[in-house]
Amino acid sequence: MKRPILLISGCLLLAPSLCVAQEEVARRHVSEALMLAADGDTAAALAELHRALESAPDLAEAHFQFGRLLARRADAEDADLGARETAQLALLRAVALEPENPIYLAEFVRLGQAERVTSEGRQLLEDLVDKAGRDLSDPVRADIEYNLGVVAERDLERFRDRRMAPLTWGPISTAIPNTDYLTNYVEQYLENSPAIEGSGAEIRERMIRHYRTALRYEPTHVDATRRLLVALLDDHRLAEYLALAQSLVEDHPDRWDALLYLGLGLHAAAREDEAGEAFDEALAAMPEEERAPLLNLEPVMRRRAAQAYMQLDDSTRARYEEFYWRLSDPLYLTEAHERRLEHMSRVAYADLRFSAPATGLRGWETDRGVIFIRYGPPQVIARFPGGASTTIVWYYYFGRDVESELGFLAEGTETDATSSPIWRDAAVFMFSQTVGYYHSRFAGDYNWVANEVRHARPASYENIPSLPALLEMPVQVARFRGDSPEDVAVEVHAELPLEMMAAGLSLDSAQIETGIFLLNLRGERVTQDIQTHLVAYADAPSKNPLRSWRFVLPAAGTLVTAVEARDVTTWRAAAARDTFTAELFPDDSLSLSDILLADALRPLAVKPTHRDEFDIMANAGRRYVPDQPVVLYYELYGLDVDQEGFASYEVSLSVKVTALNREGTLFGGDRNPLAILGLLADAWGFSSVGDDRLELRFSRELDMTGRDRAAEYHSLDLQRAPAGNYEITLQVWDNLGRRLAKRTRSFVVMREE
Repeated sequence: MKRPILLISGCLLLAPSLCVAQEEVARRHVSEALMLAADGDTAAALAELHRALESAPDLAEAHFQFGRLLARRADAEDADLGARETAQLALLRAVALEPENPIYLAEFVRLGQAERVTSEGRQLLEDLVDKAGRDLSDPVRADIEYNLGVVAERDLERFRDRRMAPLTWGPISTAIPNTDYLTNYVEQYLENSPAIEGSGAEIRERMIRHYRTALRYEPTHVDATRRLLVALLDDHRLAEYLALAQSLVEDHPDRWDALLYLGLGLHAAAREDEAGEAFDEALAAMPEEERAPLLNLEPVMRRRAAQAYMQLDDSTRARYEEFYWRLSDPLYLTEAHERRLEHMSRVAYADLRFSAPATGLRGWETDRGVIFIRYGPPQVIARFPGGASTTIVWYYYFGRDVESELGFLAEGTETDATSSPIWRDAAVFMFSQTVGYYHSRFAGDYNWVANEVRHARPASYENIPSLPALLEMPVQVARFRGDSPEDVAVEVHAELPLEMMAAGLSLDSAQIETGIFLLNLRGERVTQDIQTHLVAYADAPSKNPLRSWRFVLPAAGTLVTAVEARDVTTWRAAAARDTFTAELFPDDSLSLSDILLADALRPLAVKPTHRDEFDIMANAGRRYVPDQPVVLYYELYGLDVDQEGFASYEVSLSVKVTALNREGTLFGGDRNPLAILGLLADAWGFSSVGDDRLELRFSRELDMTGRDRAAEYHSLDLQRAPAGNYEITLQVWDNLGRRLAKRTRSFVVMREE
C-alpha cells in the first residue's frame, strides 16, 4: 500500500481558487470514504482517502481519517508493522497541520500508547514542537512531550538489563530439552553473559525528562504521571514517587487507581498501615469488575485448586478469600497483613508496568504480570536482543517454601509427584518481546514451564519490604491428654533463631517480642500468648533458646499454630506454621499421644505417671548430629486392665531410613550404610527388618492403679548414623482389649561440620 503524501506542497505554488477547488474535491473523497467505511468496505474507503490526499496534501482531516481507518484495520487484522507505522505518520501529520484539534491529538495518543512510535514519528513530533513553539497550548505540548517519552521508553526496552551473549553458545534457547537440566543451562548461560553496564542510561534519562516536561506543562496529566511513577519506583526514588502519587490522588479524586498506586508506594516504603488504608479506599471506590483482580486468588493457586476456587459462588468465594488472607498473614505480631499488602502491591505494579493497550490486556492479565504477581520481582533479569525480537529472562531463586507451609489453605492434600524438585528451589521464565513494543509473551516452551512450576510452587512472598528478614523457626507440636479425657493438652516447642536475627548487627542485647497463636480454619484466634523479652546475648547460654508453650483445649478440629519472634528495633523476624487436630484421647478406646522427640529427659518422680512428672528438653527442629541421643516420649490411653488392675501390651518401635544424604562421604567413612544400620541395631538392641528399617519389640505389664495413662520413654544413641532422613513408627497392641494404635514421627541426622 502507498504511504500518504506527508510533505507540505501544492497550494503554496497554485492560485488560491485552484487550492479551494482541490480541497473541495478532497473533502468529497473524504465523505465518500466515510460512507464506504460505515458500510464495511474498508479497502474502498482507504482508496478514496488516498485520492483525497493526492488532491489536497495539506488537508488535515484527510490525513486523520486515513490514519484512523488504517489503524483500526491493522488492529482488527493484526497487520504488519508497515501499516501501523503508516497510520501513525498520517495521524501525526494531521496533528502537525492542526495541533490544537483535540480529536486528532487524542487519536494519535491512542495509537501511540498501543504501538511503537517510529524514529520518523519522533522526528515529526520534535519538529512540531520546534516549529509551533509558543503557539501550542500547554495541554498540547504536554501530550507531545508524553508521546516523546513513550518513544524513548519503547527504545529503552531494547537496552535495559541487556547482556552480551556468550560467543560460543549461540542465542539463548527457549526450548526445554530436559526439565532437570533447565536451570543449570540458564545459570551457566547467564554466568557467561556479562551485563552491558550503563546500557540505555541516556535513553532512560531522556524518557524521564520528557515525562517531567509533560507534567510541567500539565501537572494533572494522568498518563505521564503513570509512566513516571513506574520509572521512579524502579529507581527506588520513593520520596518523589509518594509525592507524585499523592498529587495524582488529590488532582483526580474520582480515580480509584490513583489510590492503588499510592498504596503501592507506601508498601514499598514499608509504611504498611498507611498502605492498607490506601488499598482499602481503592477497593471501596472500584466497580465490582475492577475489584475482582485484586482479590482473585486464582493466579497464586495450583491449577486444580484454582479451578475449584473459581467454581465457587460469589458469597462462598468471598468467605474463602477472607479466611485465606487471615490464615496467610506472615506475622501476627504486627497489625498489618504484610502478605495481603504485598499481593495487592504486585497487582498494582503489574497494572502500572505491564499493561498492553495494543492487546487490550491489563497488566495483571499479561504473561509477565501473572508471573510477577505469583513470585514477585525476579532476582535476575537479562535481555538478549535478536533480530526483530528480544528474549527476556527472569530467574528466581526461592528460599522458604511458604506456600507448602500453608498448603492446607488452598491446596488440600494435592501434590504433584511428577514435578521435578528443582522447581522448588529455582525457576526460570523467558518472554519474547517484539522490538519497540511493551507487550511480551512467553517464549518457546515457557508457557508449559510456568504451568509446571505452578504445581510445585504456586506463589512466593519473600520480598516484603517491612520484613527485612523472615527466618525459618524450627517447631515441634505434640498432643497429649489433658487432666481429663474431655481435654487435649497441646505442647509447642520452638527454637528461636536469635543468632541469625542478630547476624551482622553487633548487638549485645535485643528486645525480642515472641508470640504464639492458635487459629481455626476460619482464621479466628482460639488463643494467643504475646510476650516481650530483653535478651542479653553475652550472658545467654544459647543464642537460639528453646521456648515452650502448653495449652489445654476442648476438641476443636483442625487448628493452625503460628509461632513468631520479632526484633522490635530492626524488624527482623522469624515465623513457623503448622497444623494439628485437637482430638481427644477417650477412655473407651486405645489411643497414643504424639511422639515427642527430645534431646534430654529427666524423671521428676520415682515412678512418674504423667507428663508433668518429666523434665523434657524438646528438640524443636527434630535435627540431630551423630553421637547425640534421640529421646522419645509418648503416652498410652484407654488400655484395658485385668481384674487385678494390670494392663498388658506389646510395643513395636521401628526406625526407617527414608533418605540418605549422599553428598560427600557418609558418616563412618565410605562403609556400606547397611553395615552402619547393623551397628545401630546392635547398639539399640533392635533387629534389622529389610534393607532400610530397624525394629524393637517388647512386652509390658503395668499396674494401672491410680493411673489414667501409661508414660513411656526411650533413648536411641545415634553413634555413627549416616546423615539423612529417618522415620520412627510406634505401634502398640493391647493384649486385653485386642486393639492397635499407631503413631509416626520423623527426624533428621545432620552432617558433621
